Amino acid sequence: MINQLFWDFDGTLFDTYPMMVAAFKRALLEMDIDEVEIDQRSIYVTMRQHDVGTVIRKLSAFYGIDENTLRQLNKKYQIEMVKTAKPFKGVREVLEFVKQLSGHHYLLTHRDNQAKALLKEFDLLQYFTDFVTSDQKFPRKPKPDSINWLIDKNHVDRKSAIMIGDRKLDVQAGNNANIASCLFDPDGLIVETGNPDIKITEVKELIPWLSKR
Repeated sequence: MINQLFWDFDGTLFDTYPMMVAAFKRALLEMDIDEVEIDQRSIYVTMRQHDVGTVIRKLSAFYGIDENTLRQLNKKYQIEMVKTAKPFKGVREVLEFVKQLSGHHYLLTHRDNQAKALLKEFDLLQYFTDFVTSDQKFPRKPKPDSINWLIDKNHVDRKSAIMIGDRKLDVQAGNNANIASCLFDPDGLIVETGNPDIKITEVKELIPWLSKR
């Protein structure tokens, strides 16, 4: 039975990307980039297919602006704007379903403790047994160090575990930790998937899949 779920936060539990793109645009505007030159769709696609760091490196080079300044401004505005994010439809149902299977949930995110604050705001923090955030300074996914730490600390059987995320690096992190993996790809943007055990477009699709495990 698979009932030990390791969750990514951004774009998996919470729909934060619209706020992340808006924050990035605001940072660019502050650095005197003309609004007509900012392709928000391209920013979003790069975030989904790669990560925020890739967007920062790519656009700081493209516009000829200081990478560190862009990084700092983006972080500042992202913290502010992500406060309005909400969980994806079906998240609560899956969290509750797994609890009924005597399972556990673990948060594994590159975001800081703001992720836990948002979970608490929507009364979802209660479902989680343990957490890894950016505050703990683990190597970033797809390196499996953070998953392995949670597994060892909580005595998780790897055969009962799955990593759930919205990008290839989440799938690779699960694969590298020798656990199952799930790609949540609501808009079909991920071309290189990393070979997940299951690919879903809605979070609630996990329920029938887990029921058969």
